[in-house]
Amino acid sequence: MTRSGNAIASSLRREWARLRADPWDIAMLGAIPLALYLLTWWIFSAGVARDLPLVVHDRDQTAVSRNLIRMLDASPGLKVVLAADDEAEALRLIRARQAFGLVSIPADLQESVLAGRGAKVQWAYNAQFAAHSGSMTRDVRAVVATLSAGIELQARARRGAGPGQASVQIEPVQTRISTLFNENGNYIPSLALPVAFTLLHMFVTLAAVTAIGREFRAATVAEWLAAAHGKPAVALLGKLLIPCACFAVHALLLFVLFGVLGWPVQGSATSMLAGTALFITACLALGAALAVFTSSLRAALSASAFITAPAFAFAGQGFPLLSMPLSARIWAESLPLTHYLQMLNNTWTGGAPLRYNIAPVAILLAFTLGLGVAAWLRLARRMHQPATWGKQ
Repeated sequence: MTRSGNAIASSLRREWARLRADPWDIAMLGAIPLALYLLTWWIFSAGVARDLPLVVHDRDQTAVSRNLIRMLDASPGLKVVLAADDEAEALRLIRARQAFGLVSIPADLQESVLAGRGAKVQWAYNAQFAAHSGSMTRDVRAVVATLSAGIELQARARRGAGPGQASVQIEPVQTRISTLFNENGNYIPSLALPVAFTLLHMFVTLAAVTAIGREFRAATVAEWLAAAHGKPAVALLGKLLIPCACFAVHALLLFVLFGVLGWPVQGSATSMLAGTALFITACLALGAALAVFTSSLRAALSASAFITAPAFAFAGQGFPLLSMPLSARIWAESLPLTHYLQMLNNTWTGGAPLRYNIAPVAILLAFTLGLGVAAWLRLARRMHQPATWGKQ
């Protein structure tokens, strides 16, 4: 074995001995992240939101209004929890989060329909919950449109129009809607999958920060470097190889977990594997840089939490990246997670081929090399500055 090989093996043995002596660190590399991945899958396992509660205030109390209430309750995404006597009671339920919307039926609904006049059904919803209100608004509109079309078809049929002619007269210009990806709006590929890899991002960075930061806290940098034969690059490699292998296995398990659930990778498997590997190394390099530049486990952990915990909010999953202010956009583009989730969305369910993922893969490689080299150069200086060791 070459001298570099001996140095890497020696560094790995020392790191493995340290991990075996600390069950908490072993759990952070294994059981704890895996439990959170499974918890994430379980939370979103229903896939599509069903039976979201709404309140109906029926002022009409006629056959038409009762038919509308039955249709609302029969819609898979909606559930009528109460036909309220007044709007105050309905608003109380909405404020108590026992319902997320109110359908208010006017007193003259049936009379207006029979007289051929227009009638308006008011739909009021709690926009604090965008996912709830968006789904419910779509379903309420569909139900009211179906009821309205049925009434109009019956009226035209009574006037002698055939079913086909009546349908064209009701809607002479039609919208043809085609969903390109995730046709049924399932939350597993659109939210659970990115959240799971965000957790991976947090744990990978934390593992690197903890492994290196503890050497500075315990003032054992000299022993750490001695095991690596005095080579900073080998010392970093010995620290990070075990977490890298562990979290590579985690990523493969996530591919199996979500792929087995009916969401296989639709695009380039090569770019997904390469991008995921580089995403893990980029997060390890980020954690190493934080630990080495601060020389303090406490400061590095704080910086890691500051960067990784809100990273999902900047990744464009909940709010469009292009609509963010310039400063937020710059911060988002400075995070490995942003580029990885873009590739994940494009490739996993979007079916993007390899050529569409060259840019994010190259960016993740740049993160790995840039932060890795920065950590190496800083450690080469820190090894000659024992006064910086021993910080909490």
